[in-house]
Amino acid sequence: MQKIDFALIGAGNIGKVHARAIADIPDTRVAVVCDVVEQSARNLAEANGAAWTTDYRQAVARADVDVVCIGTPNGLHAEPAIAAAEAGKHLIVEKPLDVTLERADRIIAAAEKAGVKLTCVFPLRFMAGAPKAREAICQGRLGRLALADAYVKWYRTQEYYGSWHGTWKLEGGGALINPAIHSIDLLQWLAGPVETVFGRTATLAHRMEAEDTGSAVLTFRSGALGVIQGATSCWPGDPSRVELHGDKGTIALDEGRIVKWKLADAAPGEEEAMLNLEPNLGSASGSPVGFSYENHRRQFAAMVQAIREDGEPPILGAEARKALEIILAIYRSAQTGAVVRLPLA
Repeated sequence: MQKIDFALIGAGNIGKVHARAIADIPDTRVAVVCDVVEQSARNLAEANGAAWTTDYRQAVARADVDVVCIGTPNGLHAEPAIAAAEAGKHLIVEKPLDVTLERADRIIAAAEKAGVKLTCVFPLRFMAGAPKAREAICQGRLGRLALADAYVKWYRTQEYYGSWHGTWKLEGGGALINPAIHSIDLLQWLAGPVETVFGRTATLAHRMEAEDTGSAVLTFRSGALGVIQGATSCWPGDPSRVELHGDKGTIALDEGRIVKWKLADAAPGEEEAMLNLEPNLGSASGSPVGFSYENHRRQFAAMVQAIREDGEPPILGAEARKALEIILAIYRSAQTGAVVRLPLA
């Protein structure tokens, strides 16, 4: 098989997850680690037998790099991602693509212009239950979709918000754009395009620039209604949940794992099979490092396969953009007090 070498841009908690995912994919390796903090770059590089640097330009220009993984703070994704694309490297960018649609679109355009593959990391889609739920909805097995909701009632300590987290410039917001974005992406992937949002945000439990608590009412293009609640103010933190209700069935997923499968046309034994598709892979509801790296591995492996076979990568940039746009619409609604219609102007 074609050997695939990676550059990791960002050596924090998520960089360590990226490195572990890569280590479990045959014929791949981390070639270089980059972080502006020299010791962080050195430590992760040495743990993976890789080179290190504090300059992302040097990392992406290396001849032995095929794929660049961007794991920097959200608002610092565009510059290394664009530099990597211009150097002819494929891209794996952590969610969100960046903190504004303009910056996200610059990444997408750079990848298209360079002819490189781009994917954005949304691990919940790689749980075994998520595509099963999507298939059932697309087949009309829930009947007329009535309600589609996402609840992310997590907890973070004040220490978590001691650096770039919770800032508008580097995180792009707070609870909605970081933890809740995973479930928001899953919700729109399952329930279809969002047409309008009416949102409220508040900062209730932390000292931070942006929100630690947010809530929004949605209308979907299908006519269904929905709710998004995203928070890091809810101790001790519950698993994220997506619920879909129609006039012929209900499906609920906790952290992407099916926990309710009630369909009027279900075959004997189908419900039990869906509830036992996979084990609980953990949750970051109470700790930023409380989740398994397995879904990252699955998405990275799908990207590696797409490169080797010259196929379509998982979760294209234009697809990843959708959750960001919903969140930015909620922020705009919260600021103006008005219903906001998508797409955003």
